[in-house]
Amino acid sequence: MHRKVRVLGIAPYDNMKALMLNLAQERDDVELTVFVGDLQQGVELAKRNFYNDYDAIVSRGGTAQLLQKELDLPVVEIAVTPFDIMRAMKLAESVSDQYAIVGFPGVTASAKQLCQLMQYRIDIHTIQNEEQAEKTLLELRQKGTGAILCDMVTNRTAMRLGLNVVLITSGPESIQAAFDDAVRLCRCYDNLREENRFLRSIIWNQINHTLVFDDWGEIFFSTLENNALPIVDSLREERNNVPDSEEKRILKRINNIQYDVRMHREVLNDHPYVACYFSESRVPSAELQRGIRLVSQQDAEQEYNGSLYGMAGLMRDLQASCAHLNQSSQPIMVCGEAGCLKEQVVNYLYMTSSRHNCPLVIIDCFLLNDKAWNYLVNHYNSPLAQSGCTIFLKSVDVLSPERRRQILANMLAMDICKRNRVVFSCVCQVGESVTEAGKAFVEHLGCLVLYLPPMREYASQISAAANICLSNLNIELTKQLLGLEPGAVQLLHDFDWPGNHAQFQRILRELAIMTDGPYITQEDTAQILQRERTVAIAGQRAECGGQRLNLEGTLEQINSEIIRCVLEEENGNQSRTARRLGISRTTLWRLLSGR
Repeated sequence: MHRKVRVLGIAPYDNMKALMLNLAQERDDVELTVFVGDLQQGVELAKRNFYNDYDAIVSRGGTAQLLQKELDLPVVEIAVTPFDIMRAMKLAESVSDQYAIVGFPGVTASAKQLCQLMQYRIDIHTIQNEEQAEKTLLELRQKGTGAILCDMVTNRTAMRLGLNVVLITSGPESIQAAFDDAVRLCRCYDNLREENRFLRSIIWNQINHTLVFDDWGEIFFSTLENNALPIVDSLREERNNVPDSEEKRILKRINNIQYDVRMHREVLNDHPYVACYFSESRVPSAELQRGIRLVSQQDAEQEYNGSLYGMAGLMRDLQASCAHLNQSSQPIMVCGEAGCLKEQVVNYLYMTSSRHNCPLVIIDCFLLNDKAWNYLVNHYNSPLAQSGCTIFLKSVDVLSPERRRQILANMLAMDICKRNRVVFSCVCQVGESVTEAGKAFVEHLGCLVLYLPPMREYASQISAAANICLSNLNIELTKQLLGLEPGAVQLLHDFDWPGNHAQFQRILRELAIMTDGPYITQEDTAQILQRERTVAIAGQRAECGGQRLNLEGTLEQINSEIIRCVLEEENGNQSRTARRLGISRTTLWRLLSGR
């Protein structure tokens, strides 16, 4: 819905003012203010009211011409039509057979066209100012001209000289036509102003290069010398993912070039556009990037949906906590035992935060080598030098004390947690809520803590989670598994899951791959879980620095060795030993007695 056009009218006589007001009231696109004044008087009236936010001026004859020279505002002239001339001529014929037409070019041009068309022989004189009007009228009076057809300027002079005067007035159709022209002109000006604002907004926001796509993906504006670069096609596809009311930021790597891109939507004349502003820099070598990766919103969502949290709905118990954490800009420490899929919880935090339209940078501290570490803490193009991102430092407890102190010092000195959303994670042991390394980050940076429950606390959801995972694996592996045998479900339920969610997903995948029938069997499940116990206990023995587990011999002999080791650690308590091994006391007694 267009606004009304504000029009300043300068009428040469009172009757025209009344007519202009009456016609304007009939329109819904014009808001009119009218003053009466001719020539210089009209110009002075317009100048006094010039600053009242009018869009255009409507006037007639010589006054309109003066206004066009004196003011920058659009001026629309009320044309004198042949019909206006014809009406005046009919009146003049009743006064005298000898009459002449005197006026400014706007009047005489129409008169000449009419006389040429109708083959009239009428004396027509064009003037440019009042001095010429008086001189011309004096000459006509000497010639004995009986009547003068003229505009308002000439009318005053002719009356003073005692001549018979017929005023050429403008009819309603002339004034309506002037209003129409004023509206069209102002609409065009509005479009030009809006386009100018639109282009200024684009240019002023540019970083290095600017690309603007229309709704069909065609380039509307570009500062690139070569619009065939791969980044152009990449941004053309990405434009569909830009939200209506927010800016989207992405870090994209193409052919060893990293692009830092900001994208947002603009509207011009009700047509949508996507503006892209980006800078480019050469990507550091793979050695410098080891352990560091960029994740887009789409990638994070895909990874999360493929995890146990996304598939089996285990996030339900954590959603309220995540919502509260996302209301704060404080850094977060995600804690939990090994295998609790902390990265997927961070993906969820990122996806549901206000920064989901900016990149997620994942820094895996376990994978960082010396060159990557130096790049991370010292390079000008380091992810820690970015702003507006979500930065996830994964497994900070694997860092040496010296590196933990260095990264903490950088965080504080560079205000990294103020410029970005920062998330850390640490791997806890059983019964531990946060590691000693994690505590250092919590205390120095004021981290909010999110603890992830281990898999064993989801025992009641094991059956449902297993079947949901199998449903997704059927699609991925093109299988037609119908589920697990009841005995297999019970084994999964009774297992302690030292590797938590990651171990659960891995074992289900392995069972799905090795199963040819419609159901995963109890036997296959027992075999794999027994192997998992063997590996876990061997690892525990190695971590404790105890006697090396003898893996020589048959499976029965190795199992006996494991039982002996666990029984030792439980001080001979068979109930605790059986519970830890996930077997009954009867089975334990049978294995110990060799039966």
